[in-house]
Amino acid sequence: MHVNVQTRFNAALGQEAPYYRFKESYRDIRGNVHSIIVLNVGFEPELLPKQMFKIAHVLTDRFKHRHTSSLFPTTLLEQLSELERRKCEEYWQRMINEGGIDRFNHREKEAQKEAENYIDINTVQHTEAREVGAEWLCKQTIDQLGLADFLHSKGWSENKIQTAISHLIVRTVYSQSELSSYNTMLNNSAACELCRDEVGWTPGLNALYKITDELFSLKTEIEDYLCSKTDHLFNLENRIILFDLTNFYFEGRKTRSKKAAFGRSKERRNDCKLLVLALCINKEGFIRYSAILEGNMTDPKSLPQMVETLALRCPVGNEKTLVVIDAGISTEENLNLLKAKGFNYLCVSRTKLKDYIIDETTNTVTVLDACKQEIKLKQVHTSDDEDYYLEVHSPSKAMTEASMNRFWKERFEEELTKVNASIKKKGGTKKYEKVVERVGRAIERYPSIAKNYHIEYERDKDSSDKMKEVKWGIKDLSNQGKNFGVYFLRTNVREFDEKVTWKYYNLIREIETTNRQLKTDLNLRPIFHQTDDRSDAHLFFGLLAYWVVNTIRYQLKEKNIRCYWTEITKRTSTQKLVTTKAINALGESVELRQCSRPSKQAIEIYDALGFKHHPFKKRKICRTQRPPEKPPSCCTARKT
Repeated sequence: MHVNVQTRFNAALGQEAPYYRFKESYRDIRGNVHSIIVLNVGFEPELLPKQMFKIAHVLTDRFKHRHTSSLFPTTLLEQLSELERRKCEEYWQRMINEGGIDRFNHREKEAQKEAENYIDINTVQHTEAREVGAEWLCKQTIDQLGLADFLHSKGWSENKIQTAISHLIVRTVYSQSELSSYNTMLNNSAACELCRDEVGWTPGLNALYKITDELFSLKTEIEDYLCSKTDHLFNLENRIILFDLTNFYFEGRKTRSKKAAFGRSKERRNDCKLLVLALCINKEGFIRYSAILEGNMTDPKSLPQMVETLALRCPVGNEKTLVVIDAGISTEENLNLLKAKGFNYLCVSRTKLKDYIIDETTNTVTVLDACKQEIKLKQVHTSDDEDYYLEVHSPSKAMTEASMNRFWKERFEEELTKVNASIKKKGGTKKYEKVVERVGRAIERYPSIAKNYHIEYERDKDSSDKMKEVKWGIKDLSNQGKNFGVYFLRTNVREFDEKVTWKYYNLIREIETTNRQLKTDLNLRPIFHQTDDRSDAHLFFGLLAYWVVNTIRYQLKEKNIRCYWTEITKRTSTQKLVTTKAINALGESVELRQCSRPSKQAIEIYDALGFKHHPFKKRKICRTQRPPEKPPSCCTARKT
């Protein structure tokens, strides 16, 4: 603090006299010095300028220690006279009462804040960049499902819940194994930070393996909870249920497994052992039932267990639930079981009807499939007249079947031609038994076309043990083409008309979409685990990820945004979480942790779901780094 002395005319004395002010100076971010008047003393005839400077010295020391002490320093007061001490106390009280000290404090804080917000652009660094867009989308969806509250009700600790949710987020977004998920949490994803609100926390690798096993131990309870939660969230009635099976192949010998077995792989990986996943979903795509079965489990055997569980989760009310299944499951035994449990059914007839009646008054209804191709529907009657049958004739399917028939015909005749060529070739297969065996293998390979041929075997006259030639001919196929593209839908609900029956059956495409998402989008195949427990936990954890994905997709479809999961993650992955480090004008290290602004497509998804755009506001940390070396120059910029 210093004294500003000016000579002014004093009207009371009728002459010029010294006019005193106490001022304090500060330097702004640009290096400019500013002075602020702390107190206008005015004319002071009792004191000389030399005395005012002594008083200013004492007031300066008191001003510097105003936040820590309310007393004048004794050593300095001893150097003043009684008048000077009294004036010191008077001026200090005036500075407080007239707001001079507060005015300076306010200006000083403004300068301090301005200095903090100015950074040297040459020191700016971006570190700890993480993916956050898709993770934030999954985190809000998991919160919407209330999974953390459910696990808390089961006595799980906060650390275990955070581990489970962060692992589920990474599994849903990146579709990785436990080891890859751990590395992603460590280096790429902000999933752990979203769950724990702590930079740098990551669960251990063993914890990720254990958490999937513990979640699988609660499989039935979790499925029951999620079924109930989604029903209440979206007001679902579950009047239509879709059931189907799919399988997943293993990499490795899988010698320690009791479930893995060779079977008919839907991916044509018949060289690998399989596990079968039975799924039962509603028309909105939410899982009502799931079971992990042996790899050689056939489709019809899987239905009874599903019906028992389904009866508990979807109790039959005034309006019966319609179960839609494909031809592989719709045996008479299974259909009777569904009726006994109070369910209606809709399926493809396992055999093409032969003895049926077409009412002359029944009109043919034409509908369009997904490819805008015509399909003809006609109601038919059978002799027992118990179920409702619908004849479906698809011209495009007829063309496909005719083309396949020609292809298999060419392949079968090619095999027979090779047999005759081998008979005539030196060193070829000529023995009667071997030739018949070779033809039998061809018939076994192409059974659908072989039944249309009659085959004759001509022995060699010189040696009855040898074959001379194989002759074949085609039976009368004039009526064969009539059945191309024709199949029958069967249901025990006679109130359905043609269009309603066709519409409900085509909902089976939803479960095909589910299987595609599990295998392709969520990358559940192949399975590398070698024990049954770990394989089952792996598949169930993938189903939990599917719950998150379907919850998102269902809400987006309600807003006319129809995207597969890969496209959704692509749109939201543009949002990043990054730490910006720099040195401000005060020499402090400034760290700013914030999310980037989501893209326009990501905002559209957030708004459709009613989610927040950012997980948290900017987090700012200032640490003392070094004293300012020089006033900031033109190389500084204001932080925005």
